[in-house]
Amino acid sequence: MAGGPSDLKLGTLLSYFGVVSESDIKRALVLSKHTGLPLGKCLVMLDFVTNEVVRAAIEAQSMIKDSLLDAEAAREAMGVVHRKRWTLSDALIVLGVDAYATRGTRLGELLLSAEHLSSLQVDIALKASDGSGLPLGRVLVLLSKLSEPSLDLALNLQRDVRFGKVDRSAAVEQLRKEKIQMLLEGRDGDLDDKRLRIGELLIASDLLSDADVQSAVEMAKANDKMMGEVLIEMGWVSQELLTAALRLQEMVWSGGFSIYRATSALKHIDKSGLTAEDGLMKTGLRPSEFQKQVSFCDFLRLSGYLTKDSMKDIVQMVMSNPELIGAVMKHARKDGEPASGKDHLREAIKISFKNTELLGFLLSHAKPEDRALIDSGMIMHELLQSGKLTLDQAVVNFTIRQNGLEFDQ
Repeated sequence: MAGGPSDLKLGTLLSYFGVVSESDIKRALVLSKHTGLPLGKCLVMLDFVTNEVVRAAIEAQSMIKDSLLDAEAAREAMGVVHRKRWTLSDALIVLGVDAYATRGTRLGELLLSAEHLSSLQVDIALKASDGSGLPLGRVLVLLSKLSEPSLDLALNLQRDVRFGKVDRSAAVEQLRKEKIQMLLEGRDGDLDDKRLRIGELLIASDLLSDADVQSAVEMAKANDKMMGEVLIEMGWVSQELLTAALRLQEMVWSGGFSIYRATSALKHIDKSGLTAEDGLMKTGLRPSEFQKQVSFCDFLRLSGYLTKDSMKDIVQMVMSNPELIGAVMKHARKDGEPASGKDHLREAIKISFKNTELLGFLLSHAKPEDRALIDSGMIMHELLQSGKLTLDQAVVNFTIRQNGLEFDQ
């Protein structure tokens, strides 16, 4: 790979391919750090590159990593993708490169062959992945169709097949045998989860044994103490870990989280050594300041529903509709008079985009057929700001609703 990039990170490759500048990548990395969303998605949101180019670059990145494509050939193909808006496969065919070297070894194809997903579910998950900018595996985890350990197994088998270490049929058979382990312990809001006890949560998270919990219960009764006090006094859990466990138990009881998500979060907090506050925020179970400040407009842009062009269309629609002009100007006066001059109305419209209710009102006029979807987006945004959904969960779920499909079909 002489003359290729020094590393295979997406930002480095996009710069090497010549489709975005290093300064654009730096701006997108800042946004990615705050949102937790992939760099490619942030580049699209900032209008530096299109979804199609990012998708092609990620595919090229995968092929380069698996030694299926030379970096220089990838650069030439990405130039064609960028200029002519072709797919990477089409560009590679024109350049005389085997565009189907990875056929049959893509994650969705392997899971479909192992009968973990239907073809419709793979299609929906791929659309959610494309719309959210998140990897397919991450989308499947968020949709409770794959556990983190099962995803690791599938990706390792995928890599082994591509390198010729394992036959594809053997990999599929191994995945098929893992079927029971891939089923998760309920979904968010399951009624059975609401009876979860703190000891059960600690056991399910592999932090304590059944015997440890039973001993703690007996000691608490004998000494008229709370179980948590005993656990801390015995040094079996730290104060921070107990605080996190109690907070997660409350979330499960409220019906917002499944036992599976709670145990996964508690394991992560234990291994990371973070405080309860930082740990919950790191795992996305407590809204960060950035998450609280994500506007409805930002959320719709992150989900791909609002684009730069569609926002321009809304501005034009408002400027030609007296009723909407009145609503926009009334709101602008409440938030402070916009700048005077010929751009007076445009400034008022910009202000309206920052208001959830008013933006929802404008979108309902612009796209009356999407009224139910817009209402759904407003609910998702509310759950996001309250911390009941992480940003990637909200984006993925809204992306699926945009396609008008339910995953469990």
